[in-house]
Amino acid sequence: MAENGRHGGVFAGTFTAEAGVATLLEALDLFPGARITAIGAGAEEARLRAHPQVCVLGALDPFSVQAYMAASAYLVLPGVAGADEPRALIEAFANRLPVIASRSGRLAESIQPGRNGLLFDPGSPRDLARRLAWAEAFPEKMRQMGACARADYEARFIGDWSYPKLFGERRRSARI
Repeated sequence: MAENGRHGGVFAGTFTAEAGVATLLEALDLFPGARITAIGAGAEEARLRAHPQVCVLGALDPFSVQAYMAASAYLVLPGVAGADEPRALIEAFANRLPVIASRSGRLAESIQPGRNGLLFDPGSPRDLARRLAWAEAFPEKMRQMGACARADYEARFIGDWSYPKLFGERRRSARI
């Protein structure tokens, strides 16, 4: 267990082939030291449940997801990302949780390796296994990356929901 009480990884989202379930399971076979808590549901749930290194919790309410993120050492996003910023990445950063993700799409733009997470080659179980092994071997460095992830959340994502943006329209329309 990490010194700060956080341990293991979390995989949150829809359990589909596109989400990288096969890549994650193959990486776990290559690195038996990792333990992953899987939160969500989908077509690949049975495959996740069958793996001895994965604890599937199923779909949870948002508060429970946040609690598991707060207790984990890292978030794993093994799929090839689309154009949008995955909600799980933003939630992870908000919870001081570094992200281990495939080097693709917006993920590659959001994650600075060694600063707020780690990147691996898309679809490469071997490369993902190396990153998982590194994360488990260096919990203090992962904690430091989590602090940077939180700073990035505050700088990049909170600004999108700032007071003027939320209330600016209402204030302008209320003027006399």
